[in-house]
Formats: sequence, structure tokens, C-alpha cells
Amino acid sequence: MPVKSSAHAKAALPKKKPDKNFKISVILTLCFILACCIVYAVKNKSYSQDVILQRANDYYIKEQYFMAAKYYDKAVELGASGSEVFRNYGSSLLKLGNYDSAVKILQLSSEIDPFNAETYYSIGNAYYQKAAGSNSSDKFFQAVKYLEKSVDLSPDTENAYLLIGLSYRNCGMQENARAWYRMALLTGKFNQAGFYNLIGHTFREEERYKEAADYYKRAIDHNGSFSAAYCNLGDMYLKMNNKDAALLEYKKVMDIEPDYIVPYIKIGQLYYDGADFDNAVFWAFKALEIDPDSDKANFLLGMAYKDAGKKNEAAEHFKRAAYRGSDDAVYELKNMGIDLTELM
Repeated sequence: MPVKSSAHAKAALPKKKPDKNFKISVILTLCFILACCIVYAVKNKSYSQDVILQRANDYYIKEQYFMAAKYYDKAVELGASGSEVFRNYGSSLLKLGNYDSAVKILQLSSEIDPFNAETYYSIGNAYYQKAAGSNSSDKFFQAVKYLEKSVDLSPDTENAYLLIGLSYRNCGMQENARAWYRMALLTGKFNQAGFYNLIGHTFREEERYKEAADYYKRAIDHNGSFSAAYCNLGDMYLKMNNKDAALLEYKKVMDIEPDYIVPYIKIGQLYYDGADFDNAVFWAFKALEIDPDSDKANFLLGMAYKDAGKKNEAAEHFKRAAYRGSDDAVYELKNMGIDLTELM
């Protein structure tokens, strides 16, 4: 009989059926490996998120807001969330002056936790800072809206009352500002002298000098060492043409706080306005003994010398004032025909 070739022999062999159990085993093994990879990836991502979030919190506590914002952004990108995360992230952006982004992030925090006074205060503060830079009434009103929410939730936030008052004053609504300052006084928990002083400012802005003086006196009654209140009261006496009373208030400050430069400059200015240049020079020098770099004291001294006919001495002090940022001193130097390049 003819011998079959090996090819024919192989062809003649029956085909082996696939092992179903083997296939199932392979599939299960692949699924197990895939599941392990997913679990590993999830755990690794969670670990990375936790580490980054911890770093962000550490930077925030240390008040390193640029780095805090950077790490909060990365943590959020990896899935971190929560009212505190967004609040700290938004507050970091606020500290960096990124007001629009701060508001967006802080609003995410308020959506998660709508009863946190700190969040609303921060949103209001962001709107206030934005408004102050653009002098936008709309943004001042937005600031008030969120700051009022903050006060509703926590009446003990002193800065909220302060910013609400400033917002209204920037919009020319002094009466509204006074109402909030008085509310702050009624709590009995804040700086009473400070809020009486602020109420005085609102009357001053309306040129109601007698009423302003009354509130500055109240501030002094609550804090007899409140130097600024004495100076403010002196200013009101000047507005009411009572120079002797003004001088008395300014000099009281010198007894309380001898190194406070403001009353010395104010007295010097009072004498300068009365064309008493010798006394103006005397008090300007007294101010410069406290701070030789004061642009206001140097400018006052320059003006007194100029009107007394002492051009060289005037120019010297105008230069010092201009070098320290006085635009008025630069104007005077230009009028005197003095080369300003040496100040650069």
C-alpha cells in the first residue's frame, strides 16, 4: 500500500477542540490584572491628592499664599473638594489679589456649606477690594450683600462692619455707613472709640463739622490715648475757624505720643497757612527730628522757605520730598526751573 505523506497524515489528524476552561481562565486572569491596575491607579491618585492637599494646607497655615494656591489648584485638579478646601484656596487667591478667581472658588465653598460666615466675609472682601481698585458702585453693593450675610451668620466679625461702612461711604451713602457703625457699637464687643471715630468721619465727609467733632470727642472719651481722634478733632476746630482750640488738641497728642509725627506737621501747616513762616519752619523741623524722610514734613519746610524767599533751602527740601514720592514737590521744582534728572 502506498505510504501517506506526513502532510497528508497531519491533515488526517482530528482537530483539537479549544479548551473552554482555559479561555475562561485567561479572561479571568486578565480581568484580575486590570482590576489590580485600576485599584493601584486609584490608590496612587488618592495618595498623590492627599500629599498635595497636605502641602497646600501647610503653605496656607504658614501664610505662603502663592504656594498654597498652586498646590490647592493641583489638589482640586486631582479631585479634591470640600468647603474648607475651596475656602482656603479662594482665600489664598484673595491674598494674592486675584479677586475674580477668588470669588469663583469661594462661591463653590458657599454652595457646599451655605452657613459659613467666614466664606461670605471673604467673598465680600474680594468684591470690596475689586471695587476699591475700580471705584465701582456695583461691586461695592455686591460686597455689602455678602458682608451682610456674614454678619447675619456671625455678628462678631468686626471687619465685616468696617467694610460695609467703607462700601457705603465710597458710594456717598454716609447715613447707611453710620447705621452699620452704630450696630457695631450696640454689640458692645468691638473697639468703641474706633467706631465713634468712624462715625465722625462720615459727618466730616458731609462737611457737618460740628457733628463730626462731637463724635471725635466721644472717641476720646472712650480712649483718652487715641492720638488720631485728637488730630481729627483739631481738624474740625480748624474747619470751624477755631485755631486756638485746634492747636490745643494737636499739642495734647504730643503729651500722649511724643513720637507721633502728624500733630507736628499739622501745627506747622497751621502756621504756614497763617503766613507765619518762622513758626512753620520750627514745627517742620520738629517733625523731621522724628522722621527725616517724611515727604510731608520736607514739603512743608520747602514751602515755608520758598515763601520766606529762601530759594536754595526750599529746593533742597523739595528734592528730598520729591525723592520720597511727593508729586507736589516735583511740581514746585519744575516751576523753579530745577533739573529733575538728578532725582532719578
